[in-house]
Amino acid sequence: MKRFIPLLALLASSCTGSKYETFNHFAQGTTYTIVVKSPTAELAEKIDATFAEIDLTFSVFNPSSLTSRINRNETTATTPLFEECFALAKEVHTATNGYFDPTVAPLVDAWGFGAGRQSIEPNIDSIMSFVGMDKISIESGRITKTDPRVQLNFSSIAKGLTVDRLADLLEGEGATDYMIEVGGEVRAHGVNSKGRPWRIGIDKPSSGLTGGEYTAVVSFLPPLTSIATSGNYRNRFVDESGRTRAHTIDPKTGTSAPGEILSASVAASECALADAWATGIMASGTVARARQLLATAPREIEYYIIYAPAAETTETTETTETTGATEPTEPAKTTALHSPSFPLLNEK
Repeated sequence: MKRFIPLLALLASSCTGSKYETFNHFAQGTTYTIVVKSPTAELAEKIDATFAEIDLTFSVFNPSSLTSRINRNETTATTPLFEECFALAKEVHTATNGYFDPTVAPLVDAWGFGAGRQSIEPNIDSIMSFVGMDKISIESGRITKTDPRVQLNFSSIAKGLTVDRLADLLEGEGATDYMIEVGGEVRAHGVNSKGRPWRIGIDKPSSGLTGGEYTAVVSFLPPLTSIATSGNYRNRFVDESGRTRAHTIDPKTGTSAPGEILSASVAASECALADAWATGIMASGTVARARQLLATAPREIEYYIIYAPAAETTETTETTETTGATEPTEPAKTTALHSPSFPLLNEK
């Protein structure tokens, strides 16, 4: 599953207009930026409260969160927010033929993308015995597991859900022109301070940690007011055996390895839906499988996929002079495909 690495770059977000205000800080292990016209006086406190509610519900790095306590089998009680996220996760899990699956949490940890990296080869067969959305359910406000070792990690949908909750907050405060970005997941409405529709750039896949080059620029066209991106090209490392590990886990095989899909951007009316679908597309690993999933996808989502053709996905490694660590080089060639109604302004 993906961690909190921004893959979408905001364009034209500077707020020169006197009625627009920018709120930005760190939350959920990443940065956020909120630009809103004519904010209310108490908005900053309400934004903080929204992030706090999400953290206390879903963070796997906060031992006091509801998800952490459920994972440790300390409670079975849920909350409306937890159930909302769980229901959407189940829906997308089914729609993506199981490629979106928050129960891969133990695999995320085993492959070194949880609290700490693992240097040994994980026992995939053993872990897979308690991975799967069919092994956990909610009824009458209570979680039921078929195996106490089942765990959840909602990091691949929680940022999108946060964006949606913040949008509800802003609209409840009367805002009609705003942009919300949390770790690269974006939702926007109305126009920016220059009176123009909001735009974002989709980063060109690169092994570097910073963006700057865009492969495409897109706009927000209702009802496609949210865009989320999942990608493997930054959050990966080479283990002690020299094998590249990527943070997106295939829930069907339990493996962690770069596929031919480098990034998947999904546009939808709600950011949580876009977030989950982007992860499901990435986890499918190949363009052929992604096409099969998307053929039956809800009509309210559109997609933009960047991939390296299968013959060119074999990666070499290079040694950095400063640390001596090996890092994968970026693919020599990439190709993009997108749905006809993806809100694309131009490609580079």
